[in-house]
Amino acid sequence: MIIDIDTHWERSHYEPGEHPLEPWRDQLPSLFELLRFAIGDDLLRCLPEDQQPTAEEFLPVLAARQRESGKSLHPAHDSTVSERLDWMDRVGTDHCLVNPGAYFEELYFLGPEFRAEGVKRCNRYLGEQLADTNRLHPIAMIDFTDLDAAVTELEEARSLGARGFFLVTDYGRPPGAVSPGHPDWDRVWSAATSLGMMAVIHVGNTFRDYGGWGDIGWQLPESAGIPGLVRLANTKVDQTAANLLSALLFGGVLQRHPKLTVLIEETHAGWLPWFVKSAGRAAASNPVLGDWPYSRTGEEMLRDQVRLTPLPGFGDDDALEVLAALPDMTVWSSDYPHQEGNADPIALYQPALDGLDAALRRRFLGGTMEESFARMGDPL
Repeated sequence: MIIDIDTHWERSHYEPGEHPLEPWRDQLPSLFELLRFAIGDDLLRCLPEDQQPTAEEFLPVLAARQRESGKSLHPAHDSTVSERLDWMDRVGTDHCLVNPGAYFEELYFLGPEFRAEGVKRCNRYLGEQLADTNRLHPIAMIDFTDLDAAVTELEEARSLGARGFFLVTDYGRPPGAVSPGHPDWDRVWSAATSLGMMAVIHVGNTFRDYGGWGDIGWQLPESAGIPGLVRLANTKVDQTAANLLSALLFGGVLQRHPKLTVLIEETHAGWLPWFVKSAGRAAASNPVLGDWPYSRTGEEMLRDQVRLTPLPGFGDDDALEVLAALPDMTVWSSDYPHQEGNADPIALYQPALDGLDAALRRRFLGGTMEESFARMGDPL
């Protein structure tokens, strides 16, 4: 079985009333404002207002491309069930986990008083879009500012077919100001495991904290300018994922909820082997830190309960090296239809993929994920 754990449901056109955030369409950003937000809002918001570049200043290459050809970051795409299943059959995929499209970032432009209702509408929209097939499985959005309400939304999303949900950070801070490692979150993790839903750390929701670091004087003649600023905005994503994992490990969540599975998407891949080794050392009993309180080691918990997908189009040219180091944690995805993905995603790994041991290749392309869902008690 081949399982693609990171695809997206994109639309370039919505019929009147069809957009999941229809009541607030007049509040939603233009395409370029949305790109500026997605690529650099967490850094740019740390700059003085008079030093924040416009969208066209911040993304001059994309601005020029759009002026010349009408193309933006991702090619225009209108997802439909028939289109997606035809594509899956061509590349040989059995199941896809389907993340929301660009509207999941448009949600952040709503006032906090509308956020919970916007989340519900987004989950309902994607669930209804995918309702006619058992091969496409939605990933839900959840508002964690109220943990009881979050549990209710998890249950509703699962009833709509969702097999996972996004974790988020509030510009480097936990959502709702309570760490996911705190026992207050146990109601969320208990619901997730009883429902067979995986927690997903995805680049578009892991907003970082650049306070004190973002002001690099980009506008000064001797600085690195916009090229330096836009590159700085694409750092720290692995640190945010590591913060979430550290909270779950050292807060005892992985021990209390041994069936919980965390998927990590589009945060690069090369950092994970080092993190597993470092966290494993930190979790070991020693004379200074004291005894580790659990029977499973920290490294065993991470290997049992965390999965990460590399993405060569996102810069993970060491993807198969990470697989060799962590064969039980590394799984495959396409990111289709995004530009950093590929319409023929398995071919991105060739010829090295065919050179792998056959059993390891099967596990990478789907076997590990198949076992992970089965371990949670709700197999695909």
